[in-house]
Amino acid sequence: MRLSGSTIAVWLLALQAPAALACGYCVEDRIAATYDFSVVSGALDQRHEVAFFVIQGAGGANGMSGAAISRLLEGTKGIDRNSVRVSVDAASLSFAFDPARAPLGPILNAADGKLHSKGLSLALLRVLDHASYAKPAPVAAR
Repeated sequence: MRLSGSTIAVWLLALQAPAALACGYCVEDRIAATYDFSVVSGALDQRHEVAFFVIQGAGGANGMSGAAISRLLEGTKGIDRNSVRVSVDAASLSFAFDPARAPLGPILNAADGKLHSKGLSLALLRVLDHASYAKPAPVAAR
């Protein structure tokens, strides 16, 4: 069987589609969906960190509301009180934590344990800490 040049071109373009999906815009959109300036600025002022995650599972949040997921994780040891933000539409979640009190690994294990019973898990997207957070430069007065 001999393939034409246009057939080969279509196959080559199809093979590139996954690379186009992983361009980074999806990551930024998911972070933006749960970014809360008051949570981030408050956490960073206290030298806490903010972690952003993808919610993984069959059907996104498996029919759970953002409020239900938030309530499920609010009492997790190490997560700052009232800092959990959930976007069911973007299948993303964020929370603040104090790395000096509890590292992210054990917090993530505890959160995954709670979510596992609902058929969900978390995959880390990004962690904002005081050193990596880019604050705007002061504007000079004229």
